[in-house]
Amino acid sequence: MTKKYCSILSVSFFILAVFPLLAGLTEWGNALYVAAINISIFLPLILGVLGLIFALTGIKGKVKISLVLINVLGVLLSTFLVFIAMYGFQQA
Repeated sequence: MTKKYCSILSVSFFILAVFPLLAGLTEWGNALYVAAINISIFLPLILGVLGLIFALTGIKGKVKISLVLINVLGVLLSTFLVFIAMYGFQQA
């Protein structure tokens, strides 16, 4: 039963990590993106790592593989955006 809950938490953390980043690309979601980034620039990255940890302890089989892959993609997206924010916007 706990593996099922770990899988559900993994999906939840993935949604919490990626949704503000993707919603920031739209006009209506810009406020959600700004609110998430105002808390911490690392918040989506932390949520993605938590989702990955719960995915590794979740249900075995194709579900586990899918959850690990989507959470790795979410962590990579968050890492890329944090890298851009920290080093890409520096004034020369």
